Amino acid sequence: MKCNIVGEGDHETGLGNVLFWLSRPEQWEAFAKDYGEGLEKLVIDVICAKLFDGLKPRIRFAKKTKYLYMDIMLDYDDFVRLTAEEKKKRVLERLLEDVPLIVRKYKFADFNTELFLLDFNRYYSGLLAELPRTPAQAA
Repeated sequence: MKCNIVGEGDHETGLGNVLFWLSRPEQWEAFAKDYGEGLEKLVIDVICAKLFDGLKPRIRFAKKTKYLYMDIMLDYDDFVRLTAEEKKKRVLERLLEDVPLIVRKYKFADFNTELFLLDFNRYYSGLLAELPRTPAQAA
């Protein structure tokens, strides 16, 4: 199965750097399993732009192609104030929080949702664990 994370944000958000950091070869390997034919591709669009503030996230399953598209909206004013590491953490936390909720809303024929979400959680929780922790978090 393919799992793509793309994004929309201006230069000030630093979202491009976070998405580049997330684009690792291991990501493709982490989901290169056969979860069944009910879902071929998951496309996650992380959005952080003033233009999109206040809009509702789009979620759409294309039955013909078996692609699930979803938006994860970040608050622009909050996100631009974060440090680079905090931005990575925020995006990972939102992925880990939002993606399982959205994927579980669908009943895909011939797709092992729970196995996919287990792998998804394991992979992105691992990236979250790689980030440096503040002294308060380490205690």
